[in-house]
Amino acid sequence: MKLLKTDRGEGYVKIRIENQDDLWYLKDIIAKGDEVRALTQRTKLDGREKKTCTLTLETEKTEYQENRLRVTGEITEGADDIELGFHTFNLEPEQEFEMWKDFTNEEWERLEEAEEKRSYKVFFCLVEKGSADFYIVEESGIKDLSNVEENIPGKMYASDKNSDNFFNQVKEVVERSADDMDYIILCGPGNQKNKLKNMLSDDTVSKTMLQDTSVTGFTGLNEAIKRGALKKVVETSRIAEESEVMEEFLDRLNNDERVSYGDPVEDLIEQGAVETLIITAEKNRKNPELAKTVERMGGDVNVVHTDHEAGERLDNFGGLGALLRYQV
Repeated sequence: MKLLKTDRGEGYVKIRIENQDDLWYLKDIIAKGDEVRALTQRTKLDGREKKTCTLTLETEKTEYQENRLRVTGEITEGADDIELGFHTFNLEPEQEFEMWKDFTNEEWERLEEAEEKRSYKVFFCLVEKGSADFYIVEESGIKDLSNVEENIPGKMYASDKNSDNFFNQVKEVVERSADDMDYIILCGPGNQKNKLKNMLSDDTVSKTMLQDTSVTGFTGLNEAIKRGALKKVVETSRIAEESEVMEEFLDRLNNDERVSYGDPVEDLIEQGAVETLIITAEKNRKNPELAKTVERMGGDVNVVHTDHEAGERLDNFGGLGALLRYQV
């Protein structure tokens, strides 16, 4: 993402979208009521043809898709010879647009963070006793390859007692995926990951690391992330950072130290007791005033997404957690 122009006082930004990760960031920034301006096509008043023109919409809703972000709203400004009413922008990589909104500090920080971050793809293979699970972790989330149409299987089992045949198959999957990945992380509770690493080519080994986990599957993947596997290969990872703040929240909760969650957090925000607000992206979209109030009172805001275990746990706490300035 490239921030071409910004004016914090006016709540204005002009953005060039550079990759799919940018769309993922923007889905949490563009909200109902925001004004968005972009070049688009719109049917002319005579209804015979479409015209390329610049329109401004008051956002009503957004829909995130992997390769585009759909922004729908009512036209507030445009050419004289086009139909008015509702319109949808399909924001995609390589496109520029402008936006006006009442930004929170956290939203400005997320835009600046997105501009600085480099896209990454990390391939996780969790292997143990004749079974292997495969995942791809990117800034925009986790792909369980069992549920995604890829040229890679999501899970493999040993079809017979020949473990060498099984390991050769797993090796082929890893090698076939390696060219498209920045890093490979082999995980599991035993020595199978070491055996697999020894079978890989030198080029693949050069981007491969090992991580002990007590189990495989999605639980093992989250364990690997908690143990710092993602942070070791990616300097700044959104999922690792969100997992880290949730670990601090859970540690305080276990020790009954200056922490709260759920509905009581809203009252504590009004009292000025919240030092750090931890809020799911969904909850933040529904009630953005919570984050704004925390920031006005000198607190920090951390938005956590529910596409990984840390966010799922926060969702179970009502989507709200708080590190407090004093014990309540």
